[in-house]
Amino acid sequence: MKKAYKIESAPKSAPIEIKIILGEKQYSEVKLFKATENKNGERVPSAKPGKRWYVYFYWRNPKTDRFDIKVTFTKGINRLKTVKHRKAAGNAIVKATELALSRGWIPDQVKNKIGDSDNYSKSKTIKEALQYAFEIKSREVKEATKDDYSVRLNFFFEWLKNNNLIGLSIEKVTIEHIYRYLDFLQLEYKQPSGKGLSNTSIDNYKRALSALFTVLQHKRIIPHNFVNDIPKTKSTPVKNKPFTVSQLSDIKEEIVKSDPYLINVLSLMIYPILRPREIVRLKVEDINTKDWILGVERKNHPLGYSRIIDKLKPVIKAMELEKYPGNYHLITKYDKPAIWETKKLSSKVTLLGKRFKKILVKLGYTDNYGLYSCRHTAILDLFNNLQKKGLNEQEIIIKLMPITGHKSQTGIRNYLREIQAFIPDDHSDIYSIDI
Repeated sequence: MKKAYKIESAPKSAPIEIKIILGEKQYSEVKLFKATENKNGERVPSAKPGKRWYVYFYWRNPKTDRFDIKVTFTKGINRLKTVKHRKAAGNAIVKATELALSRGWIPDQVKNKIGDSDNYSKSKTIKEALQYAFEIKSREVKEATKDDYSVRLNFFFEWLKNNNLIGLSIEKVTIEHIYRYLDFLQLEYKQPSGKGLSNTSIDNYKRALSALFTVLQHKRIIPHNFVNDIPKTKSTPVKNKPFTVSQLSDIKEEIVKSDPYLINVLSLMIYPILRPREIVRLKVEDINTKDWILGVERKNHPLGYSRIIDKLKPVIKAMELEKYPGNYHLITKYDKPAIWETKKLSSKVTLLGKRFKKILVKLGYTDNYGLYSCRHTAILDLFNNLQKKGLNEQEIIIKLMPITGHKSQTGIRNYLREIQAFIPDDHSDIYSIDI
C-alpha cells in the first residue's frame, strides 16, 4: 500500500496536527469466472451452451470506500467451444486487464456508476501521476530521451520530498509550485562543482516536466498543462562552431599522430552528414558494400538511407567489415567493430567526444568547438561550394535537404542561419562613405 503524508500547519499556540493519508488501491484482483457442471459428483468447468464465463474484479466505491462496484466482461470468451480454449482466452484477458488497470485505465462501468472519472485522478499524488505519465511517455520516445526524463523527474521528486509536497494531490498542484521549483534551480541549487545551472539546463528540466504534464492533460487527469505556459529562461547556449577547411586539415594531421581511429568517426560525420548519436547506433549490417548504401536511424526518421560516397569508401574498406558479424557495432571504444553495450547511448557519445576534445585542447581550441563542429563544417563546405557553382539560395536548399536529412526547407534554413552560412557578398560598391 502506498502512503502519502500531508502535514497541516496550525497556529504555534495550538497543538500540531499531522494527518497521514493512506493511498488505497482502487481495484481488487482480476479473476476469471468459470461456469461449472456436476460430473461424477464433482463440480468441473463446463463450456456447454448456457454456461457463461467472464472476467471480473471489484472497484472501490468512493462513496462507501468499499469494493462494491463489480466490473464484468466476456470479450467473446463464450463463443469458444471447449474448456481449454476458454481458459486460455480468459487468462489472457485477465493479464491484459491487469496491465490496463496498472496504467490508469478506468472501465466505463465504473465511470457510469460513480459519474465522474475525476474520482480516480484525484486519488493520485503528484508523484503517482507523474510516474504514470512517465510510463506512458517512455513508450513514445527514444532510450536517450527516456533516460533524460527519468533523471530530471527523480530530481523533481527529491525537491518535492524536501519541501513536504511529495504527497500533494495532483489536482492541487498549481503553476506556483512549478515556479518555486524553477526558482530553486536558478537561485539555490549548486552542482558538485559548486557552479549553478545554466539557463539552458533549467529550461531542459522544465521541458521534461512539461512533456509529462501534457500526458496528464491528454489523459484528462489535469484540465490544462500550465507548465507549458511558463516562458523559457533567456539564455545564450554555447554553440559548436564550424571549422575552416585549413583548421580541419590541421586537426586531421594531429589525429593521425595521436588517435588515428578518430578518422573513422570524423569521416562518418562529414561525408554522410551524421550526428555523433547516429554514428554510435550503426552496426556492421547497416553497411551495404555491394550497393554502397548506409542504413541509419536519424534524429527525425526511424530509418533512413544514405549513399556511401566515393570519399568515404576507402575508410569503409579499411575497416574490413567482412571479418565481423552483422550485429557488431561499427564504431566502438575498442577501435574496431565489436559488441559495445552501455546503459545509456549518450555515454558512448561522451567517450568519443572526450577523445576528440583531447586533440582540440592540444591544438588550443576553446569549448566552442566539439564533435558537432565537424558536421557543421561539412554542411557549410557543401553550401559554400554550391554557391561558388552559381546556385542561388533556393537551389542550394533543395540540393542540400536529401544530403543533410532535414525534413523541411524551414528546418535547414534555420540550421544554416545558426551556423552563419549566409554571409553576404562584398557590398563596398553601395557605400558612399569614405573614412
